[in-house]
Amino acid sequence: MTVQDENTLRRWVLGLVKKEKKQMEGADAAYFLNKVGTDMENITQELEKLFCYTIGRDRITRDDIDQICVTQITNHIFEMVNAVAGKDQKRALDLYYELLALKEPPMRILFLMTREYRLLFHVKGLMVNGYGKKEIASKAGIHPFAAGRYMDAAKRYELGELRTVMEEGAQLEQNVKTGLMTDTLAVELFIVKNSGKQ
Repeated sequence: MTVQDENTLRRWVLGLVKKEKKQMEGADAAYFLNKVGTDMENITQELEKLFCYTIGRDRITRDDIDQICVTQITNHIFEMVNAVAGKDQKRALDLYYELLALKEPPMRILFLMTREYRLLFHVKGLMVNGYGKKEIASKAGIHPFAAGRYMDAAKRYELGELRTVMEEGAQLEQNVKTGLMTDTLAVELFIVKNSGKQ
């Protein structure tokens, strides 16, 4: 499938919803895309589930999306990083515990969070050098829809802060491998330390 920008994807989703003689708010379509990702095949599958779930009703709500749609792990990790960036410690920890309940290994979560921070570091560097959303999406190798989200999150950091966070992630990984702490605790520490109010 070709890479689509945010507005194109949202219009496409709303078009499919309308074809089913249902309605969805534009903001809820954006929320849906944030939750399920940008893979068009996955979007179609998740919409099918929504259509079945809302038989007998003509409106699809955000609550329906939360009830029935599966959050992609990468989106879940991004939401955690975003909560950490916004200093929303409770939300970040809640998301972490949700992932643990879904049997995601803590070391994989730490690896994916560190990878998100590497991407934020790359995006921030491009922003500092004056690149716009389209160029950033292309140079960072991310979907244009996601580029805006990364740019918003990157605005909350200085380049040096992002470098420090990446180094902390690597150090915690080392601490787990050498038996200095448990993997679950390492991720909790990473979240708590970086989401605390300055």
